[in-house]
Amino acid sequence: MGEKRHSSTEELIKNALNGIYQSTPEGEFLTVNPAFVRLLGYESEGELCATRFGDLIAGETGPAPLEDQLRKSAEVKNVEVALKAKDGPAIDALLNARAVRTGDGTLLYHEGILTDITQIKRQEEQLLHLATHDPLTGLHNRREFNAILERHLARAKRYGGEGAVLWMDLDGFKEINDGLGHKVGDELLASLAHRMKSTIRESDVLARLGGDEFAILYPNVDSTQVQIAATRLLDAIRRHTANIQGQAIRTTASMGIVLFPEHGMQPTELLMQADMAMYRAKEQGRNRFCVYSPEAENLEAPEQRIDWLRLVREALENDGFILYAQPILDLRTDEIARYEILLRLLDRDGNVIPPGAFLDIAEQFGLSGDIDRWVLGRATEILSNPEIMEKALSFAINLSPRTMTDKEFLELISDMPALSVIGPVRLVMEITETAAIYNIHVAKDFLRTLRGRGYEFALDDFGMGFSSFYQLKNLDVDYLKIDGSFIRNLSHDPVDKHLVLAMVHLARSLGKQTIAEYVEDQETLDILREIGVDCAQGFHIGRPRPLDDILKEIVAS
Repeated sequence: MGEKRHSSTEELIKNALNGIYQSTPEGEFLTVNPAFVRLLGYESEGELCATRFGDLIAGETGPAPLEDQLRKSAEVKNVEVALKAKDGPAIDALLNARAVRTGDGTLLYHEGILTDITQIKRQEEQLLHLATHDPLTGLHNRREFNAILERHLARAKRYGGEGAVLWMDLDGFKEINDGLGHKVGDELLASLAHRMKSTIRESDVLARLGGDEFAILYPNVDSTQVQIAATRLLDAIRRHTANIQGQAIRTTASMGIVLFPEHGMQPTELLMQADMAMYRAKEQGRNRFCVYSPEAENLEAPEQRIDWLRLVREALENDGFILYAQPILDLRTDEIARYEILLRLLDRDGNVIPPGAFLDIAEQFGLSGDIDRWVLGRATEILSNPEIMEKALSFAINLSPRTMTDKEFLELISDMPALSVIGPVRLVMEITETAAIYNIHVAKDFLRTLRGRGYEFALDDFGMGFSSFYQLKNLDVDYLKIDGSFIRNLSHDPVDKHLVLAMVHLARSLGKQTIAEYVEDQETLDILREIGVDCAQGFHIGRPRPLDDILKEIVAS
């Protein structure tokens, strides 16, 4: 049997899927392969060669900067460029090029490879939009609104300025939802969102926070101006009629207003105060707004969220937290890979309180680092127990964004001898994608510091804050934990399925594993297996239970 001869270099270049070219130092094409011609929509190699390489580059990364880089470093690597197609929109591409010289340094020509990343960029844009906008109304979502508010307040602190935040809740929406159905409720929300957007200024920021809650950031307004704006908005909502399924539906709203800097400059504090003022508007008869007033709000009432601050402090002082855990299933082995540790708080009556009631307050008042240190200490204490160690148990713990800059947390790890006997993979630390992307350099340093101690890392809420493939590839994490908003409707939403599949391919290309959250039925689990997701977590796998109960079962097994 004779061996098949390999294709010549010319044949390889001719059949390559990426665009390949050679050009003179002045940018005139010497040769291009068919893929380059197809990429830009030209008819023939000769037609394309009639242009110059520099004439094809659009945007800031033009020919001059590229040629300058080639002169200085002899090559450019992974540079994003926008290419002018013959007809149609620009093509996003990744350029790798080098300068070819003689032995004495004389420049002969440039050669390079162009990879079409247009589809990747489109997927990035789609993911970013989904991560920052509410899919029902098209408005900013809660996470993005919080980020915008935080950035605006930071600028206002530095340069001065005033403004207001309005928190709004629809009156009687639950009755509409329960009586007419969620579809009608969704259509009403979308209709009202459109009406509200047409009522505010372009500079105002309108967001849907979830359910029937909305918020607006009013930059550069005083108390009188924001009350005029709120009156106009109330009137617009009251007069709006949504014609849905043959029914004319109308509603009203209750609003709370908080002013900055008058009432503070901390985002969480302002939103909490606006929420309290909104509840006062409801108590006074609804269909109105109230401006926050420290004297008017009953801060000592146990139902007010500010009371959670006292409970958190008491829990830290008196060991008042308890740990729950939820299993994470490895879809390749059908075995439990690890347990995510979930924090609960015991109130003064012994009731178990979920974290949503108190973690925002803890973060606002700088107690999140104390909580993270408490959880880490308890988790490592358990994992260091000889009975547990022989079971090869693994935990995942959530870290707050502030912990990445918490020196006490890093010192605690250095001073805990128990960690040295746990070994790799026994403890996975989860940080949110938004916190990591918005603080990319801090996150990289934090991961690098702890990586040397044998930990693994997961990027939580993946897809909700994803801003760039090129930022993500520089984060040294082991797992991408796909946010539940992409999983809940997976079985009947082809867009979500497509997006999750794209995330899986992205993770694999970066050498990372994927974990799907909020898996609530077998059909969703089957789809995740089909797509190639590595691990799954959710009520269908197992509900959160007290960690002590799980440990007893593990030791007894």
